[in-house]
Amino acid sequence: MASWEWRRSVTNAAILVELGDDHGLTQEQCLRGTDVDPRLLKTPGGEITAAQELAIVGNLVTLLDDPPGLGVEAGTRTHLTTHGVLALAVLSSPTMRQAIDVAMRYFSLMTSFARAWHIYRDDEILLYGDDRDLPGELRAFLAERDVSALLTNWFMVFGVPPPVVRVEIAGGLRPRLAPLFDSFEIPSSESAELQLAVFDASGIDEPMPQASPLTAQLFEEQCDDLLQRRGLRQGVAGTVREMLMHRMNSRLSQEDVAAGLHMSLRTMRRRLAEEGTSYRQLCAETFGTLAEELLATGLTVEDVAYRMGYSGAPSFSNAFKQWRGVSPGRFARSTVDRYRQSVPR
Repeated sequence: MASWEWRRSVTNAAILVELGDDHGLTQEQCLRGTDVDPRLLKTPGGEITAAQELAIVGNLVTLLDDPPGLGVEAGTRTHLTTHGVLALAVLSSPTMRQAIDVAMRYFSLMTSFARAWHIYRDDEILLYGDDRDLPGELRAFLAERDVSALLTNWFMVFGVPPPVVRVEIAGGLRPRLAPLFDSFEIPSSESAELQLAVFDASGIDEPMPQASPLTAQLFEEQCDDLLQRRGLRQGVAGTVREMLMHRMNSRLSQEDVAAGLHMSLRTMRRRLAEEGTSYRQLCAETFGTLAEELLATGLTVEDVAYRMGYSGAPSFSNAFKQWRGVSPGRFARSTVDRYRQSVPR
């Protein structure tokens, strides 16, 4: 289950409250149950949690009966400049390809709550989205907002309609989204799990109108700082971590994870390297931390091995030594010793 405690720009909330006002809702109704101070909506650089923004969306969807097109209205109001330093990083990128890479690298700073990644394949760009962790009653509104924001801002940045070849829509959302894609003459079909948009990549290496490589580098550094401060370092690494946790007992291989991301193994390794990590390191962080937490509760090595899907204590012990450099038994004993030392006598 996703945690929604990371931070987001309050600008998104301000747009939602403005939308509610246009539909006859009061500010109090829009912010009900969120603990968001109304004054924060007008504070430059203000932030709220993702959970608070989702609560505002929930208020809109509930009070307005979630009519088709409501999310589209929210998306068309969300201009690229809404995203501040990220917008400047995208606009100053040397080429369209680099602009897309920057936008996807810092996707978490934008409006969407979904995880997303992209792959270059021949003359196409495959943009995948995974919104399965979102509350079911909010998915349609949020999907409309994401799609309309993407289509609107592509036109604003590049001056031409987005070159989307086709889309695949998951989660039973096609009836809700099809009219929006139809208006752009984009073919749509059903998808089993992930959202997918396929873009024509011809001309992708053309220079951007406002290209400024040094400026782009400066703004990317600021985006990095913002990701760190908001606790949003996700990207491909974050998605791999969640796959490892969700299917822990399945003993996923690298090939399995790459297939789940619709990437080749080589592409996944390269993308993880770009994010400063590796599959092995993610396994060590994810499984090692979980194993430590279970051992710290007093469970035996055998119990922890069973809960983590290992055939027995020996195979788990070997894996734990690779993750942490010590045996699980020694780690458990040291944890007990530290606890005893911390207890006042």
